[in-house]
Amino acid sequence: MYRVAASAVAIAAAFAVAECTTRLAYRQNTPRGHAADLVAGGSTPSLNSLGFRERRIEPKDPNRFRIAVIGDSFSWGPGIQEHERFSNLLDVQLGARYEVLNFGMPGHTMPEHVEELGPVLKLNPDFVLLQLYINNFETPGMRRPSAYPLLPADLNARLTEASLVYQLLADRWAQLQESLGLVDSYARYLARHLRDPDSPDSREAFGTLRQFIRRTRTAGVPTGAVLFPATDSMGPNGLDYPFGFIHDRVRAICAEEHIVFVDLLGPFASAGDPHSLWITPFDAHPNALANRRAAAEILRAFAASWRR
Repeated sequence: MYRVAASAVAIAAAFAVAECTTRLAYRQNTPRGHAADLVAGGSTPSLNSLGFRERRIEPKDPNRFRIAVIGDSFSWGPGIQEHERFSNLLDVQLGARYEVLNFGMPGHTMPEHVEELGPVLKLNPDFVLLQLYINNFETPGMRRPSAYPLLPADLNARLTEASLVYQLLADRWAQLQESLGLVDSYARYLARHLRDPDSPDSREAFGTLRQFIRRTRTAGVPTGAVLFPATDSMGPNGLDYPFGFIHDRVRAICAEEHIVFVDLLGPFASAGDPHSLWITPFDAHPNALANRRAAAEILRAFAASWRR
């Protein structure tokens, strides 16, 4: 009995040491929603009256060119300060005769982007920039694959919230299941539903993109699109990237609709190590460096059409 108790204490002590060591190793200024938050202890973003992470929106100044960014969490900017987001960088770089307003909302996909056009167009933007990510093209009928948890569901959820070490173990366990074919990978799941342009999900997903573009055109507001790659699926220098077919489809639609498209796959791949663009080793949302790269590419692509 003594040996069992001693072993349990030793295991608990080793786990505690591993947890402390991991937290120190991954300490970064990056507020999120799980154990990684405990490393950084970041502040809660402030929201305006419309519920967006943006300043108060004043009535339209006819002497300022208003750019509205509609997007998901990549526009919202988890783990970075507001001034580090690509929208804020554009706002500063364009100067006083412009204003860039961020309407990014975590979890939004194409149907929400289209719905958001209603209130955004009422604010009289001169241009709408649509920020896209790979998962924006999942349709309601698609069921994302889910790995079997390492422990029973309730305990798994509590440990995921509390422990960085457990997060690492759970991630490795999920990767093992994919490699053994026990569960489908996210890449295979998207390819199965969306690679064929004539599949029902593909037609629905990319049809919604066309709907977004045509609604802005009907409103008389020019639009453009920028697509962030999934850096957690990129090898060094962008090798072995499985979602190129989505980039190609968006590029083709934008060309057919005669709008400018910015594909960040190349600029992000040139970083070499894709992890250098993550907010934490646990979260591949774009960090401040990635946002600077995005702002530079967006400005290069749209400067001529935005010039006043």
